Parts: sequence; structure tokens; C-alpha cells
Amino acid sequence: MNFNLTNVHYDQNSRHKFGQLNESLFIQKLLNHLSTIMGNSFFDFEFFVFSHQGSSHLPSSIETTTVKKKVLLFFSDELGTDPQPYAHHYFAIFKSYIGTRSKAHNVFPLPLGYVKDVPHLPLIPINDRPINVFFRGNLNSNRLGFYRSLSKWRFFIPSRLVKYRRVLNSFLLNFQDDFSKYFPDSVIIFNNGFKTGYTPQEYGKVLSESKIVLCPNGFTTSESFRHFESMRAGCIIISEKLPETEFYSQSPIIEIKDWKEGLLKAKELLSDPSTMEALHKDTLTWWENKCSEIATAKYIHSKLLRLDRLCSKGSIM
Repeated sequence: MNFNLTNVHYDQNSRHKFGQLNESLFIQKLLNHLSTIMGNSFFDFEFFVFSHQGSSHLPSSIETTTVKKKVLLFFSDELGTDPQPYAHHYFAIFKSYIGTRSKAHNVFPLPLGYVKDVPHLPLIPINDRPINVFFRGNLNSNRLGFYRSLSKWRFFIPSRLVKYRRVLNSFLLNFQDDFSKYFPDSVIIFNNGFKTGYTPQEYGKVLSESKIVLCPNGFTTSESFRHFESMRAGCIIISEKLPETEFYSQSPIIEIKDWKEGLLKAKELLSDPSTMEALHKDTLTWWENKCSEIATAKYIHSKLLRLDRLCSKGSIM
């Protein structure tokens, strides 16, 4: 992979080729912005992009020797494993899905970005959008509570998918996978697998036409591409609890304790166009200032500057 930047490298221990990564377009744009923001100082650093999952596979750049300051941008690890054991090999590590888990002074959370094939379409004013509430995604074990909240048969559905998860999953989807009538003019459909519903192009179009997007937990974490794609599209986001990082704390995302509360909140919003308009504008502003490619580049730059100041003062070694 050629980033067109001589000091940026794709770590050879990554699980997939760079072009196969969902985040590849976000990463490319982020790095281009970072090089512009930092100017000549950008080349004082050696940047390594790494994509893998879990703790059994380590970045090969751990062993790379250079006179420059090594920075690791670690994507795709939905397990959120802490890189603290090898953080001393880098000047800084920025890692998606890490939340607030790491206590290392030089490990920082990183936005997930968006799926590269999901288009960013022209904005439609929030109250002109034809779809009231939107969700389409996999029925995983962490979303059973979400499914139960939508179903009129909720009291017959177990609260957890444990031993017979796949059997129960198939049964539920065969019984009912479409809850679009729960709200008028809405799309709420469960799939049996990741990316098995709409094509990315169809998904992006429906997202751009949606007022409210429901963001239930993924397999292992509450963070998902859906949050960032919805933010970029100016949708109102209702989500389960998110990590207390700079990308979510005090954001316009509506965080809920359960989906009974979440569905009631969606119903309230649909009857309050002025509040939806305000949330729509606030969400777009939050995307631009906190989570977009250029905002993420500014965030990384600020953390690198802070580490440089601490090092020059001898506060950290």
C-alpha cells in the first residue's frame, strides 16, 4: 500500500490488505490532513497503520528501529485489547475500540471512521427526510434486548443468547425479521450476518433519508461504524452507553439505559420537529469538530504536541 507519504507504512503483520479494510478511506484522508496540519514536523515521526484483532498478533513495527518518533495507528480490534504491554516501543499509540481501558500515558482512543463503500450523499433537511426511524443490521447476541423491545412476543423470548444462540437466532429471524411498522414510515430490519442486508450504496442512501438512527451494541462493544456514518449524514442517533472519550462525551448522541427507553425517546422526537432540527445541526457540528477526518487529525496532532512538551520537561520517559 502506498500512502504517498514516505514516513507512513502499513504494518506487515496486519490481518488484511489495506484496500480491504472498512476504514481505509477514512485512514487515507486522516493521514493527508495530518501531514498538512503538521507541516514539516510531520516528517519527524514514523507512522505505522496496523489492523488486527486480539492480543495474539502484535505489530511488526515493534521491532522497527528509527531515529524518528514511532506512532502506531491501530484499527479494527473490536475486542479493545490494551496495547500497554508494548506501548514503550512507540512514542504514541492511537487505537480504535480502546475506550478508556488503557492506563498507559501514550495510548489514546481513536474514532472508528466509516465503511469506505458507504457513500456520503448530499444532506437532506432533517424534517424533509422520508424515513422516520432506521436500523438494519445483524441480530447478534448483544442485540437480543433490542429485538425483544420491538417484538410483541417479547415475554416469550429469553433475555440472553447462550448455548443455543445460533438456533434461537435463526428461529427469531424466520419468525420475524422486519419491525418497520413499529414506527410509521420507518425501516427496522434484522439480518443474519454483517453486510448481508443492503449494499453499502443502498445503505448510504437510506441513511441520508433517515431522521433517527438506532445504534444497538455490536458483538463486543457499543461502538460501531453506524455511529460515525449516521453522524456524518446528520442523523439523530439513539445509542446504548458509549465510552467516555472525547468522541462521545457531551455529544448530541442520545444515550439510553435500555431499548424500552430508546424506543420511547424516538417516539417523542418524532412529535417534536424543532428538537430534531436542533439535534441534526448539533450532530453535523459534532462530526465536523470532533470525529471527521480533519478533526481526528487535529486531535492526533494535539496529543503528539502534548507528549512532546511532557518529554521536554522530563515529566515522562
